[in-house]
Amino acid sequence: MNRLLESVGQSNRVLLNMAADYNATSLGRCINKYFERNPYAVEILLFKGNKTISVTRRTVVGKNFISTFCRLYYK
Repeated sequence: MNRLLESVGQSNRVLLNMAADYNATSLGRCINKYFERNPYAVEILLFKGNKTISVTRRTVVGKNFISTFCRLYYK
């Protein structure tokens, strides 16, 4: 997920095609850091198998983001 943080400032939208299975809690924290470090970030779109997960700045602001993200990721 270092690539996600390295992309800060390059784009305001990111697409992640998840070929490997990552720990959802770690990925959620990394996504949270990405939005904290990139004030212009709008959305991160994840493709995981047949699923598409959209994470916007608005969804990260809530205090239950990690648990909500984990449910979506493992669903």
